[in-house]
Amino acid sequence: MGRLANFKDYLVDCRGMVSAADKHLSQLQEKYESFFAEVSKVREHEYEQLRDHILDNRDKLPTELIKALDASRAEVEQEFDEKLKKLRAQHKKAVARAEKRRLDSLKKEKLIRKKNVRLDKEEEGLKDRSEKLLNQIKEFNQRIRQMGRGFGFFTNLFKMRKIQKERRRLAKEQTDTAARIEVLRGRWEKYDEDYAKNEKKLQQEWIDLNTEANSFHTKIDHLEAARAHILQRSAIEKVVFNRLADMPKPQPSDPACPRCKHPNPIGYHFCHICAKRLNQDRPDLDGSLAEIAELNLHHRRFSEGMQACQEIIGLMRGLMSGFDAFMKGVDDMITSENKYPLAKLQINVPPKSVSYGQNFAKLEKSVKQDHSLHPIEFAQQIKELIADTYTEEKIKTYFETMGQELTIQADKQW
Repeated sequence: MGRLANFKDYLVDCRGMVSAADKHLSQLQEKYESFFAEVSKVREHEYEQLRDHILDNRDKLPTELIKALDASRAEVEQEFDEKLKKLRAQHKKAVARAEKRRLDSLKKEKLIRKKNVRLDKEEEGLKDRSEKLLNQIKEFNQRIRQMGRGFGFFTNLFKMRKIQKERRRLAKEQTDTAARIEVLRGRWEKYDEDYAKNEKKLQQEWIDLNTEANSFHTKIDHLEAARAHILQRSAIEKVVFNRLADMPKPQPSDPACPRCKHPNPIGYHFCHICAKRLNQDRPDLDGSLAEIAELNLHHRRFSEGMQACQEIIGLMRGLMSGFDAFMKGVDDMITSENKYPLAKLQINVPPKSVSYGQNFAKLEKSVKQDHSLHPIEFAQQIKELIADTYTEEKIKTYFETMGQELTIQADKQW
């Protein structure tokens, strides 16, 4: 039987293998990204060369290409106008919403002013009433003192009782009036507090909506100003960037690229890995069409391969986060074991988890091999490796099995 420390060591080892695989994949992805940037740069150069042919010599273009360009122009123009229409509608809506917040703010401001005026008048009226009551009470007190002097106390006894009764009524009314003033002031403060909160909220909403409206306006202005250029570029791109060459797959016996040393068939104009030109540039229309079709193929395969690699890296990061969270739980148990009078937990990693964990070593070994492959080919190999092994359900079961074993043994032994 092992201890919690041994359990923790197992998790650290597995996490280390996943981390090593992630590090190698990240380095490989960085390498692929630099190659992809070069492919994109060369493709852009070929596009510019081809664009000049299209714009300067339209009459000499093949009929099929002219038809494709005209159809593309009509399609992208429709898409552009629909996008512009949508942006204008969004701009109009944002302006309307911002204006509504501004009007709501003005309305609430007028309302609070009106309430403040009414409350102010009401308070002043109550203050006047309170002052009058205090004066009357003072007068009654003086009359009671005068009537109570000497023998007048006996002769004025019944009158004094009547006056005192009236005095008590006035005192009660004055007390009620003072209380109403305090209640009124509380209501006033509450109105002001609520108004301040609502006004702050309205102002922030107005700022956000106004910013959004200005953003839409800026986009609209840019699109309108650049309309001709955008339509021209989009129409040409739609045609030339969709052309794909039917290229033979590289073989180990093919000539090596002088820069990256990867094999490329003799008919390749560019290295399919690092995009170095392998044959002399063909600036004519047919040559440019052939070259960009080849670059489009390389560009598309690189894009797909890099996306697959990113997904694999995401899986590695998810696994590492899972190990980190699990190890924290084990660390907490070790702390409790050392801090409190608990028995040293006797526990082993469940065989089912040990068996599954062997896949981490296989993964690390696989990604550390020398992969002189295009990213999409490398990604396909890795995806085949993890398609059945690293599913969400199996990873979840792996961690849950260990978690259940920890719970069971802790309940039994502690």
